[in-house]
Amino acid sequence: MFQDRRIPALFALVSLLSVLWLAAPVHSATTIIGAEKRVALLVGNSRYSRPGLNLTNPENDAVDLADALRSQGFEVVEAVNKPYSDMRQALAEFGESAQGADVAMFFYAGHGVQVNGENYLIGTDFVGTSAADLETTSLKMSEVRSVIEQARPKSGIIILDACRDNPFSTAGMAQPGLSRISGGAGLLIAYATDPGNVAFDGKGDNSVFTNALLEHIGTPGLDVRLMLGRVRQQVVMETFGRQVPWVEEALISDTALLPGDEVPGATASLSDPVAREMLRWREANEAGDAADYAEFLREFPDGLFAEAARQVIAVNSREDASGTFSGESYQLAAADFEPAEAALEAIGLLSDTRGILIIDQSRVIEAFDAYRRRKPEPQSVTATELYEDASRISMVLASATAQRIRTDLVALRSVEKTKQIAVDALRQIERIAETNSDAEPVLTQAQQDVNAIDDSRDIILARLDQSREYYDSLLDRATKFVPDAATVDLLGGGQASRSISGLDQRAVRDASQFLRHVSNARGDRAGSLVWMSDLLPQQG
Repeated sequence: MFQDRRIPALFALVSLLSVLWLAAPVHSATTIIGAEKRVALLVGNSRYSRPGLNLTNPENDAVDLADALRSQGFEVVEAVNKPYSDMRQALAEFGESAQGADVAMFFYAGHGVQVNGENYLIGTDFVGTSAADLETTSLKMSEVRSVIEQARPKSGIIILDACRDNPFSTAGMAQPGLSRISGGAGLLIAYATDPGNVAFDGKGDNSVFTNALLEHIGTPGLDVRLMLGRVRQQVVMETFGRQVPWVEEALISDTALLPGDEVPGATASLSDPVAREMLRWREANEAGDAADYAEFLREFPDGLFAEAARQVIAVNSREDASGTFSGESYQLAAADFEPAEAALEAIGLLSDTRGILIIDQSRVIEAFDAYRRRKPEPQSVTATELYEDASRISMVLASATAQRIRTDLVALRSVEKTKQIAVDALRQIERIAETNSDAEPVLTQAQQDVNAIDDSRDIILARLDQSREYYDSLLDRATKFVPDAATVDLLGGGQASRSISGLDQRAVRDASQFLRHVSNARGDRAGSLVWMSDLLPQQG
């Protein structure tokens, strides 16, 4: 008879911790492009000839990532602790195997520096003392990019975990970190941290960045952009915003590194109110139809985006006040078309045109005239008033989305702590079961409980994918029209706007924070997730 008294207590712990309160995500899985030929070159340099350059984790990073990619069907070449000549030979062979591939990935972990805008990936044989010595012992990023571009894979991916803290910048040989290089068509470049900064080598077997990469790279059906979004999110959380990975991409098609029918957690019953609200809001927001916003508000009068829907309806509900408005009293200047298009999308008078590079000016003029007809004095309306209305609505949208992200980040951290406790308990039960077969039923139940926690985590991650991308899209659009001097006082101004008292103080703070994020996104940090640092749960 099984008498080990540890089992009930452990089983109860795992069962209790696996009861989670969070529900479904908000979008369906990305369309998958099946990859028939996937190749990868992984370089990890830890042991350098020059004293003081050795690193702990790069060789582990390359080897562990190679194992993960092999298990996913990649043809993998490892180049670990290699001098420049061997790195260059491996790159040439990689270029041959990448010819016509569906996915070609290059990964480098080790020392990397920038000199005059060029990034150098340093071979283990570097022993010099000057920037000139880097030329003869380092792969240039431009070489790597050229090899991939000449191979013409459907999707080329370069991942650099190469910004470790090093003596090069302090010695005056190079600038800190790596320089930003944009990806060409069909190419994605991911950096472990943003330009000019250094990445953490990590306290375990892998760097912080590669550890997150290993966590998410095996998710079936997850588009590589969403996968790297999760990696960036995890690194920001684990480093409390001190390291923010960077991605430059111009991929032509959706690309999943591990093909699959759907992303775990990415399908949800529309009966779930949270999932349905986000889905309906995105549909209404992308369609740019006032009737859709009204329908949304009828369905979700107290939802997260209800205030934004009221703002849109208020801006677009007024009928033509003059009856004779010709639209000729104010002409959009050439410089106004891009910001006007983005602003009209924000207030629901144009459908989303992201990805379309050529502006249809007649379409913008028609929508702008429709906007003016909804104002008390349409002849006097200028683009400035449009930008203020769009800024007002964007702030409300951003504050609602920030609230959602903040809540889900807290939930994610809680679930991950719960999983660690549950996994530790499971391991104890496994050890007991090795010598007592009566523990097998309890072991089975404990494993099911851990799986249930994984399912809940997948759901939260999928929801964060949607919210994170949406906030980033709000930022990208708002950079085109939000006035430089805009403040939250806009929330209380304008004839079409509700009073600032219609928002709680948390929302007002989030709106002010959004304006700061817009300002940051206009500079060198455009496209960065550095804004997420402001939404992180408190440490502890």
